[in-house]
Parts: sequence; structure tokens; C-alpha cells
Amino acid sequence: MLNRHRLIEEKVYRRRRKKRGKKKNSKRTANHGMFPSLFYKVQSVLSAFLRHQGFFDKKYICKKIIAPRQFSFDENNDECILFFKRIVSTFYLSDYQVIMDFSDCHNIAIPNAMLLDLIVKDFVFVEKRYNEHYYNKIEKKIKIIKSKYPKANKCLFVFNLIPAVDETKSGEAYLYLDNQIGVKSRKTFRSNLKGSIVTRVREFVNDSLKESNAILNNRGVNKLDLLLSEIFNNAEDHSAFRQWYVNGVSYRDVVENDEPIVELNLGILNFGYSISDGFFRNRDKNKQMMVFTDQWFKKHSSDEMFSQMQYGKDDLYTLYCLQEGVSRLKYEDQSRGSGTMNFLRAFIALGAYGKTNPKYKSHLNIISGKTIVRCTDEVEPYLLNNRYFLSLNTEQSMDVLPDSRYLSHTDEYFPGTFFEVKIFLNKRYFTETLKNKDGKN
Repeated sequence: MLNRHRLIEEKVYRRRRKKRGKKKNSKRTANHGMFPSLFYKVQSVLSAFLRHQGFFDKKYICKKIIAPRQFSFDENNDECILFFKRIVSTFYLSDYQVIMDFSDCHNIAIPNAMLLDLIVKDFVFVEKRYNEHYYNKIEKKIKIIKSKYPKANKCLFVFNLIPAVDETKSGEAYLYLDNQIGVKSRKTFRSNLKGSIVTRVREFVNDSLKESNAILNNRGVNKLDLLLSEIFNNAEDHSAFRQWYVNGVSYRDVVENDEPIVELNLGILNFGYSISDGFFRNRDKNKQMMVFTDQWFKKHSSDEMFSQMQYGKDDLYTLYCLQEGVSRLKYEDQSRGSGTMNFLRAFIALGAYGKTNPKYKSHLNIISGKTIVRCTDEVEPYLLNNRYFLSLNTEQSMDVLPDSRYLSHTDEYFPGTFFEVKIFLNKRYFTETLKNKDGKN
């Protein structure tokens, strides 16, 4: 009797073990549609934020995602935002591998490469985290097809998005800052972390100057540190979550009169509300600032040409927020309201070589929400009554409507603010500029 019961138990045990083995072998990869629900315990902060911002939608799923010819928020914002929506939706909402085709992409701006790098790294992080928590594994392949154009490939290679490129075709030497991540935390720790990022970025700028045979003096180092700290404070203040990002690349490609010219690119990113959204959120608390800005808007909106411009109220208020003395947080801290303007002025001065050689035009773009601000030496800040203003018109007057070449509205919303700096560095002009500026300002 005992043997009979033992035989039955062994039979049941073998059957259950065999069943578990079959189940184990048949569940090596996740079923179709595992990522759409994306459990909170594996969801990253960035993916949760992009989901909330409307980047997740089945209508964006693609078997192959074609990169825009001009992969630049400045030149082609709407197509670039759609590109990012397609790769995010394809990764999270389908079982397709993510194929990004850059074969016809002619130009890649640093902010676009920087954001692509962040999102691809986030894909890898979420997949690894999911596989650590769940038995039925996720296996997502991410493939990037190279461009036909060497400089586009060079940018993808610099950001480690594709393997090595042919140096004989891509040409120019480069310096890479690498992604710097700022974190909101306790004040002491935050200050120390921000200080180290300021140092890294300043060293990157100085190393780029060395490539053009120039260098910052002690006064320049201190001034640049202060400017970077101010603009990083702004990035942190406007961030919807704890992290903000800085990255950059400089290329030495051009030689003019036997003097090397360096192209310096810097991107500063925070995710969250746009500049104008943040300002309007504090309208009731910030009544003093609203007096200035509402007067400007009343003047601008009453102009008969306003309705024909390629921008609207939010875009104008974004511009107003860049003026010296205007800040959405001025009511909290009386020292605020000058950081962004100082940053604009400093980098336009640093890249002023384009004034004498239009081939090397420097610029500073601000992409925020549905607004793009383009600042060049043609519409640089001007001084009036001991305050600096940025009117974005050649008349240098806040009473005149901005030129729509320098202020524009987009259809697609960028969920945050991107500062994009491109300046060309030349030792002779840089040295002459420092001599002229020495002792002033």
C-alpha cells in the first residue's frame, strides 16, 4: 500500500516537473505587447515623463524610422519631435526592433544627438531593469543605419551611437565633453555636484580654445564659472524632475591664414514646463514682473503686423523672460533675473569671430515648448538705461515686433528647454576681443 502511494506521488511529481520545464522553455521572451503596460517598478523617470507628454501612441509605431534630412530642432523642429515620438512608441508599444535610418540625413545638431543618446541609454536601462524583475525576458534590438554624409556619421560616432567611422572621410579632430547629469538634492550635495559639472564644462571650453591656440586667463575662468553656474541654476529650477543634462562636442576642421578654427557646440537640457508656462504658473505671485511683460505685450499685440507674424503670445512671453531683471522666481530671490542674459552676452562675445567672417556665424538657440529663440550677432543684446535687452530685431527696441527669423512658433511641443550654443573660435580674434574687453564690463 505504501509503495502504491509512493509511486503515485512520484508520478505526480514527474508530471509537474515536466510541465514546469515546458513552461520555462516556452517563455524565454515576452509576449507581444508586454511594454504597453510598463510596470511602475521598471519604468524610468524619463519614460514616465515622455508617456505623460504624449510621446507614447500606437499611431507612431514604425518598422523603420527615417531620420529627417536636417536633424535639428532649430531647422526642422516638428519632424524631429515626431522622430523621437516614433522611436519611443516603437520601442515601448510594439514588438518591432527599433531601426533608425540616417542614410539621407545630411546634418545632425548637437541637441538632437544629445537627446537621442539619452533616450537610447534609457531604452537599455529599462530593458535591463525589466529583465531583472521578470522571468519572461524582453529582447529589443536597436539598430542605427549610417548616413551617406561623413559629418553626420561623425556626430553619431562621437555620441557612441554607431561604431567607428572612416577617419579619412570624416576628417576633423574633435573633443567630446560626455554627458554630464545634474541632480536636484540636498543643498550642500547639489552645490558640490553642480560645481564639479561647472568645472568639467569650463575645462571643455578651455580645451576647445587650446585647439585654436588660445586659452582663458584667470579672469576669464572665473567669469565663465559664474555664467555656467547661473545657467545651470536656471536649468535646475525649470526641471520637472531631479535631473538636468549638459553635453558638448568641438571640432577642429578649418584653417584660416594658417590659424585653426574650432567649432564649439554645447547643449544644456532640462525636461519640464516651458519658459512661458513656468512664468504664467507664477503670475499671481509675480505681479511685479507682470507689469513689465504685460506692457510689452500690449504694445506688440496692438501692432497691425502682429497677426501676420509666425509667433504668438507664448512665444513673445518666452522672449520677455530672457530680459535682464525678468524672472519667474524674482519674487523669491531678488538676485535673480540676469543669469540667462549674461549667458547670452558671454557666448555671443566669445563667438564674435563671425562678425568679421560671415562664413563662421555663431548662434545661441533656445528651444522651449513651442517656441524657438535664435540669437546671433545681428540681433545681440543691447544696453539701455543700465539694463540689457534682447529685442530680436535690428532696431534694437522692445517697442518693435521681433523679426520672425529670430522668434518662431512650432506645431510640436518640446517638453522642456534646450539651450544650443554653436560658436567658432579663432585665436587672433579671440585675443583681440579680450584686449578690447579688458577692464570693461
